[in-house]
Order: sequence, then structure tokens, then C-alpha cells
Amino acid sequence: MNHHAAFAVLSLSALLCGCAGSPNYKEGNALLDAGQFDQGLAKLEQAVRDDPHNAEYRMVLLNRKLKIVNSYNARAELQREQGDTAGAEQSFRQALAVDPANSVARQGLAALAQDARHRQIMAEAEQLLAKGGDANLAQAQDVLRPLLLERPNQRDALRLKTRIADAQTRLHPAGGRLAAAYRKPVTLEFRDAPLRSVFDFIGKVSGLNFVFDRDVDPNLRATISVRDASIEQAISMLLGANQLEQTVTGERAITIYPNTPQKVKDYQQLVVRSFFLANADVKTVAFTLKTLLKARDIVTDERIGMIMMRDTPEMVRMAERIIAVQDVADPEVMLEVEVLEVKRTRGQELGIRWPDGAGLTLLGQGNSLPGSLKLADLRRINGENIALGLGSVTLNATKTDTDSNILANPRIRVRNKDKAKVLIGDRVPVITVTTNQGVSSDSVNYVDVGLKLDVEPNVYLDDEVAIKINLEVSSVVKDITSKSGTQAYQIGTRSAATVLRLHDGETQVLAGLINDEDRKTAYKVPGLGEAPVLDRLFGSQKDDSTRSEIVLSITPHVLRAIQRPEMSAAEFNSGTETDIGGRGAAGLVLASAGASTGAGAGAGQPARAATAMTGGAPMTDADAPTSAPTEPPAVPDAGDGASALPAQPSTKPIPPGGIPYAPKKGQ
Repeated sequence: MNHHAAFAVLSLSALLCGCAGSPNYKEGNALLDAGQFDQGLAKLEQAVRDDPHNAEYRMVLLNRKLKIVNSYNARAELQREQGDTAGAEQSFRQALAVDPANSVARQGLAALAQDARHRQIMAEAEQLLAKGGDANLAQAQDVLRPLLLERPNQRDALRLKTRIADAQTRLHPAGGRLAAAYRKPVTLEFRDAPLRSVFDFIGKVSGLNFVFDRDVDPNLRATISVRDASIEQAISMLLGANQLEQTVTGERAITIYPNTPQKVKDYQQLVVRSFFLANADVKTVAFTLKTLLKARDIVTDERIGMIMMRDTPEMVRMAERIIAVQDVADPEVMLEVEVLEVKRTRGQELGIRWPDGAGLTLLGQGNSLPGSLKLADLRRINGENIALGLGSVTLNATKTDTDSNILANPRIRVRNKDKAKVLIGDRVPVITVTTNQGVSSDSVNYVDVGLKLDVEPNVYLDDEVAIKINLEVSSVVKDITSKSGTQAYQIGTRSAATVLRLHDGETQVLAGLINDEDRKTAYKVPGLGEAPVLDRLFGSQKDDSTRSEIVLSITPHVLRAIQRPEMSAAEFNSGTETDIGGRGAAGLVLASAGASTGAGAGAGQPARAATAMTGGAPMTDADAPTSAPTEPPAVPDAGDGASALPAQPSTKPIPPGGIPYAPKKGQ
């Protein structure tokens, strides 16, 4: 008895302890479900302390902590990707408050600190890149190098490294870097002067050295009157007027040669440029370059999406602009679709169902086996050995009412002009038996049954989306088995196909796919069941009504729209028919490539861009405007006894023959 009493006391104590811990356990779970993590975890920890031997409490506490920490870490990573550094740091610290030893949260805080340091490095490198110059660009590379060592695949750092390399390439192009004086403004006034004398004067003003090909006619003469135009523009005007071309052969050396096909092949500098496409089709872009630019040599590599082009620097720069317009990401749309099938069934069966037949059975007598008769039994047929079989009488009073809603809410992200398919349902097998020379084989084909949705979006400008929709809802009505044993199904189908054009975020509802079915089945006693009053007493009637409707709601959300390019990118000068991307394009269009004339440029003069001739660097404030000096240097003899002195802005030279030169209006 003493042992039993002690056992009862221990059991009661354990029960009391369990009762004491159970409220904390329940309250903790309830608080956690309500989103109050701190209070809920405190209650669960108290329950574990009250009952330290309860394995369930410990497991629930650990699982709850793990879920909370994972949710904090996931939210922090999302905030980090969105650029919310403060929010990400707060979420990581909340995770550490729950589990101070969590390695994911610790690594996340370390990554945030590293991101902040990398952003500072990127900002410093951007500032150095914006300043330009060899020293600043080299320093920008040194600043960026530690970041790339820590994160070799950091996209922003790789892009910045490419931009720095491009800036260095523009400072040192393939044709050589001309002096800054080549881009300084100058005022020139010559009339019918020897061409070489004009270039001699330009050479003395700018410090450039001009070399003439032996086929250049020494008797060429030129007339030019420009004010505050860059030396490069003046040279281009002189060359264009005399069917000449130029090529850079050194830091300050320029060779002048006739603009003939053979000389162009001999002197014209060609560069090789590799374009890596991120979005556009390689073949399409290559065809565009060949069609518009008549490019010399183009090689494509579809494996890595690369186009290699060998042509003049002007043509390469035009190809850059064309590719920049074509190589854009395809638009993408998130289609939020809701499909609701509302089905309502009403059934009623009321009345008395009488037996629809009776059966008479002749019973044997004596030692006859059950279910067997003797010939002698036929002589004694009477009411004793005839059994009457009647069906049961059933009173039916049933009414059924069923409502069902079938909802599908898929979200589909699809690229522009691509098809997306959604199937919510089953694939029903259809077995077919094939007999060949006495050998039977079964083949199985599958039929899709359920909700099938096909969409094909087409994104337009101004965030409008045209959507081609094909909706089909099917169900198995009944099974069908053929005489040969082949199994098939009768499938009921409702479908709708249409094309919509919606704005971003606009919702369109498609309804009207209704199936309405009424069935009436009656079991009546002939005669009496036809009477208006007695039909329910001598008959039973079953009424079934089924109505179903499908409602489709679709909302497009444009994730990546078509961007209309700026006018400077959509329209630019491409040179002449015989000189695509030549001097005209270089002087009028490629200004957006990074170069411009100084503040002293005339209002009517086009801005000269960075080309292979200028070295690609824009004129800085240090490049002071230059004009013809008050005391012009002596011009060497042109070779035919004639000489020309450059006129001052206020003095007009007297042309050969003594006829004063009358400048045009505005000169």
C-alpha cells in the first residue's frame, strides 16, 4: 500500500507540473501565431523551464525559433537586394536577438558592411572617372582593383571597369593621340591661296605636322573664311572641298592623300571591335549593320552572342549607336489570372415508389431440394407451394442543395510575344488495344482534363498590353468501353478565345460561360400516378437542376516595358551615300560620343565630336581659343611663285588680280 501511495503522489506531482506548464505552452503558440514573437518565445521558454523533461516543448521551441530566424534572414536578404540597407541590418539584428549564434545573420551583417565599403570605393572610382585624364583613370583602376579581388563577378564593378577602359581607349585611340591644339578654335580667311600654304599656316598655329602624298596635286588652291571654328573643322572643310582625305600617323603628324579608292585602302585606318549582345539576336543585328552601314567585315558568334566588326573608327561608332538601340531587353509581363467556377446543384425527390413488378415462384414439397421441382409436384399446384415476390415500397422525401466554388489563381511571368500555358487538372489515360497477327498490345494516350489557359502577350508603348487568351474548361462526363475492351471517355468542354488590349494594372473580367441543365425523372403507377392529386401517392418524382458558370479575371502588370529611345539615339546623321560615317557624320553627329567645341565656337558652326583624329578627348577649359595672330608668321612659298598671307579678322586680303574680296553677310 505504501508503494502504491508513493506512486500516486509522484503521478499527481507530474500532472500538476504538466498543468502548470501547459498554459504557458498554449499561450506561447497563440502569441506566435498572432505575430508577437518576443512574447510568444518567452512563454515557450517558461514552459520549457517549468517542465525541462518535456521533449515536445523543447522541439516546438527550437522549431519556432528556427522559423522566426529564417523569416528574418529572408526578409533581410530581400531588403538588401532592394537597396534598403537600414532595413536589412535591422532584420539581421532581430534574427540575432532570437538566436545570437545564428551564422547566417552574422554573415549578413558582415556582407552589409562590405557592401557599404564597396559603395564607397565605387563612388570614389566614379569621381575619378568623371574627372578624366590619364592620371585619374589610372588611379580609378587602382581604387577599383581591391573590390574586384573580393568580388570578381560584381556586375557594377565590372561595368565601371569597362567604362574606365573605354575612357582610356578614347584617350589613346588606334590612330594616335593628337595634341589638344587640334581642337582649338581658329579664325582663317584665305581666297584662292595655295592649299599647301594654308596647311603650312595651320601647322604653325597648331603645332601639327602635315605630310602630303606624292599624288596630291601641288597646284591645288583653296578659298576658306571661317571664324572661331576648330582647327579640325577647318581641315575637314579644306579636305572635303578638294577631294582629299587624312590619316593620323603620329602624335602630331597627319598625312594628306587623294580620296581615291586605292589611296583609301592604303591609308585609311581600320579597327576591330567586338560587340557582346545581351538581348538582341546576333543574326538580326549583323543583318542590320550590313544593310545600313555596308560594313566591310562582320563575323558573328551565336554561341556567346558576339559580333566582331572590322571597319573605320567612324563606322564602328555608328555601329555602337545602332546596336545600343537594338540591344534592349525584351518586355516582360506578369499576368495575374483568377479563374472561378461557380457550380450550384439543386435536387429533390418526393413521393412513394411502388414496386414495378411481381414474381411467382413454384415451390417443391417433401424431400425436394431447394430450388428444384419434381414432376409429381406439378399435380399438386396450389396456394401452398406458390410463392409471390414483390419489390419494396419506398417513401422518398429527399432534397439536396450543393454549392461549390473552384478557384485557380495562377500568376504567370511571360516574355513579350511568347506563349505561356497553364494546366490545372488531370491527364486522363486512354488505353487502346491493338492486335497484330494475333498479338495484342496496349498503348496509352493521355488527354488533358481540367482548366487549360493559354496566353500570349504583346507589349506596346505607353504600357499597353495586348493579350491573346484561350481558355478551356473540361471534365469527364462518363466512361465508355467498346466491345473490344478499349476504354474511352466522354469529355464535356467549354472554351473561349479572345484578344484584349489593356493598360498596365487594368483588370478585365470575362464571364458568360454558363452551363444550365435541368432533369426530371418520374416513377408512376399507370393510371393512378397520372392524377393531379394522387401523383405523389402513386408515384415518385426526382428533379435535378445544375447550373455552373466560369468567370475569368486577368490583370497584366508590365515588369519591363518598351522604352522609347531619345531623339539623339533614334535619329542621327550617317554621312553621305559614298561616305557612310565620314566627315559629315563625325562632325555633326558623333558629338554625343563625348567631345564638344569650346565656348568660343561660332553659333553657326557644328560641334565637332571625338573621333580617331582628335583622340576622343573633349576640349577642356585649358584649351584657350586660338585665332590668326596679329603678326602672322611668314608663309613659305607655295611652289609656284604665289604666296598668301592669312588676313586678320578686321583686314581683308587682296586676292590675286587686284579685285578686293567682299565677304558674304555674316562672315
